[in-house]
Amino acid sequence: MAVVITDICISCDACLDECPTESIVDNDENPTGEDIYFVNGDTCNECGDGEPACAEACPTEGCIVWGENPKTDGAVAGEPCVVD
Repeated sequence: MAVVITDICISCDACLDECPTESIVDNDENPTGEDIYFVNGDTCNECGDGEPACAEACPTEGCIVWGENPKTDGAVAGEPCVVD
């Protein structure tokens, strides 16, 4: 499963530039119609070494969380990908 961007997203675009699979779209292209950035679960591969690149780049703590059934060891669904 992929990571999820929560509603505390500030739409700064930091994650868009860092995603190596181009799995993130902005609120204008969100297929759910919500006014929030969206991660395509079919193409997101939870990149990085324990912490996805998008979450590393995100300036908003807790904005990017693990989705259901994460593949990354130690990841817990619904918990922030990066913990300071």
